[in-house]
Amino acid sequence: MAFQDLRAWISLLDGEGEIQRIKAKVDWNLELGAVFRKVLNAHGPALLFENIKDHETTWCRKFFCNGLGSRKRVNLALGLAPDTGYREIVQYIKRCLAKPIPSAIIPTGPVKENIVRGKEVDLFQFPVPKWHHLDGGRYINTAASIVTRDPETAQLNAGTYRGMIGKKDTIPSLIVPGQHGGIHLSKYKARGEPAPVAVVYGWDPALFMVASTPVRHKGCSEYEIAGSLRGKPVELVKCETSDLLVPATAEIVVEGKISPNPEEYEMEGPFGEYTGYYGGMKSPKPTIKVECITFRNDPIFRGTLEGTSPGRWAEDVYFVCASFSAVCWQLLDDIGVPNVTGVWIPPVTNSTNMRVQIKKIYRGHAKQVANALWGTNFYFAKNVIVVDEDIDIYDDEAVEWALAYRTNAAMGDFAFFPGTIGANLDPSLPLADRDVYKYGAAKWTRVLMDATINWELEPEPQFGGKRYPPLSTDVDPEVAGLVEKRWKEYGF
Repeated sequence: MAFQDLRAWISLLDGEGEIQRIKAKVDWNLELGAVFRKVLNAHGPALLFENIKDHETTWCRKFFCNGLGSRKRVNLALGLAPDTGYREIVQYIKRCLAKPIPSAIIPTGPVKENIVRGKEVDLFQFPVPKWHHLDGGRYINTAASIVTRDPETAQLNAGTYRGMIGKKDTIPSLIVPGQHGGIHLSKYKARGEPAPVAVVYGWDPALFMVASTPVRHKGCSEYEIAGSLRGKPVELVKCETSDLLVPATAEIVVEGKISPNPEEYEMEGPFGEYTGYYGGMKSPKPTIKVECITFRNDPIFRGTLEGTSPGRWAEDVYFVCASFSAVCWQLLDDIGVPNVTGVWIPPVTNSTNMRVQIKKIYRGHAKQVANALWGTNFYFAKNVIVVDEDIDIYDDEAVEWALAYRTNAAMGDFAFFPGTIGANLDPSLPLADRDVYKYGAAKWTRVLMDATINWELEPEPQFGGKRYPPLSTDVDPEVAGLVEKRWKEYGF
């Protein structure tokens, strides 16, 4: 479903009773984050803060969050029925990935209503929270889309990479070399040239969804994938200081450059990360030197709170579980792994644990699945569970049962793949294995748990030559019919 801008999305949420407007004064320093956390843990509504301490008269006075913080709101953003389940959401996103819609470049738009340059640039004019008490500062890039362009192919990319306010005109950022944006930065660095960057805050929720997902977009960008999700082309305008393109109706756009010189990096970190732990050591990071800010009249700043742990949720897990699952399923199809019938990433694991359902047709099928996933440069699928088609990957009980009784370590059902690229924010790694600026990527040992029926098991003659005995929990159909007929006689 296409939304003209963030305001149209907020209006729909208003009409659905899915947003809470907070008019009481709230402090950007920890209090706003604490309110948001309490609402997240209660699976509550989207929030629009309209009275923020120290921002009564600044350029921007409003802060929006949690717009995608429920399955219902994800469905509303995609134009699906509010009660659509994740099985169908994953399949819908997967279909959209295969049919990007070209974007439209237009001369200008509302995002150009105010243009601030040079010494007038002041990031503290925006109500950016300090989210967690041990954060290194006020994190401005949380629900943002960071736009870069490949200097060799000219292809655009929009990714979500964390960044905090350094000075009033700088944003030190964690952009890992293996991510698309990081690959672009490395190419500029090899040329000895600064990398142009644009940061988009507040637009149709489809952009945040795709920018936060490692979509594969050969020949197009996240804008065209977002166009497919919304069913309408994204209208783009050219930036003021570079040839980068941004949505014409975005609330705020920050334009700048990242120097290739490490001496111009600024300190960044730590930050309360998606793992539920603080992550990313305080260290010098690539820094956006802001040259220009464009924004709408009375703009609305968009941000979000990261971090999940048992009983504690974050906004993005509600859509990342579906979007990552769809991307991985599409990847397996593209590579040619046959008979993949489902992919699911449980929300709280944030893509680290993955379940894949297959209709097994040969020995080694599950290992092919794992190898295909691990052959990408994406930071997902640290632990992969592959099951047969009779196991519902959305059912925790079913998956646990398959792990219990369809795996045998002695027969190779657990496989380890050491030395692969991994997530630098994974706290289970030794510090040396997280150093992406030294090694280019963190180091994982990935694990496959093949919970499909092992075809090397001998058939059991007494049970019709099948490798597994029949389920004893099934009741003989004739007896089941008798019990059903007499059920009320038993006193139920």
